[in-house]
Amino acid sequence: MKFLYQPLKQIIFSGVFAILVFFCFLLVTQNNSFATTESDSTLTAENIPLYNVPNKDAEIRRREGGDTGAGSAGMSRGLSRGLSRGLSRGLSRGLSRGLSRGLSRGLSRGLSRGLSRGLSRGLSRGLSRGLSRGLSRGLSRGLSRGAISDGLGSTVLLSQLHDASDDKKEEHETSAKGDGHGGGEIDPVHGGPATPDLMAPMACLQTGYTSTPQPTLWWYISSGYTSKVELTINGFRVIEPLLETHIIGPPEEGINRIDLKDFNVTLEPNVEYEWFIVIVPLPGERSADFLGSATIMYVPPSEMFQQRIAGLPKDHLVFEYSKEGYWYDTIHNLCELITENPDNIDFRKQRVALIDQVRWL
Repeated sequence: MKFLYQPLKQIIFSGVFAILVFFCFLLVTQNNSFATTESDSTLTAENIPLYNVPNKDAEIRRREGGDTGAGSAGMSRGLSRGLSRGLSRGLSRGLSRGLSRGLSRGLSRGLSRGLSRGLSRGLSRGLSRGLSRGLSRGLSRGLSRGAISDGLGSTVLLSQLHDASDDKKEEHETSAKGDGHGGGEIDPVHGGPATPDLMAPMACLQTGYTSTPQPTLWWYISSGYTSKVELTINGFRVIEPLLETHIIGPPEEGINRIDLKDFNVTLEPNVEYEWFIVIVPLPGERSADFLGSATIMYVPPSEMFQQRIAGLPKDHLVFEYSKEGYWYDTIHNLCELITENPDNIDFRKQRVALIDQVRWL
């Protein structure tokens, strides 16, 4: 059997090398998918506010309107699964078929040459077919699975939050020109302002706490929409809404605020409220509404906590509120810090890191 040693050694070496190359490829592609996030982040763990969820087992209440960009995540997962399955199947089928054909041909042409050619051809065909089939299947499956929305913490929104609101006004001045509609675009279906791709409340997954009875609500929109946006606040198990009005949408993409004190709205303590931002493209067909919503509860802070935060600057309040589980106070102070310090990149990164903690699981 010495005549089999050299060809088998060569084939085993080639197979191991091919598998190593494949896993290195997967490692590189997975790292690249997070390259932007990692390279953009220079914050240490001590500089990131950690949100302490009051009730992790509570029902998920946040909703977003539009495509939150899970297609890239689905495509990445589909590619990796397709390549791994395609390569493994290609290798196993190629080796088994090559070995069987090599043995049959080897009996007539020579066992050594038959085994060598059978295994080498089986390995090469298995690799090539596995990669090609895995790539095609991974693309098709990944694109179809990626059509499902992945929530507020998506890569699209997280990247947009880096530079949304205050520092993109000049860029949007030209795109917002038009006839007063959002971004100058007209919806070809109903003739009104074009609906944005994404509209999301800056909220946590479950009911978020606020320490004030008249909090500020923050929300994100992916493009200008200078038309009516419905604003509604409903109390828990209350038929009549606490607030039912409309606001005019912003002229450009960004993060916007709603001050409840401007509407003379005061929340009752320890009562859950749900707030909605709604674009109504077809008033006669409300099933076409484009909306985002979240829930909020006014939880009066303890005297000890009030004493602890008395006199603290906003950049310190962010950490104290997040540690205490007050989501709306945390995001409010961060957004105000960004407005007051538009050139401070760290505040924007802190906001992205905070939003990243309340992604869909």
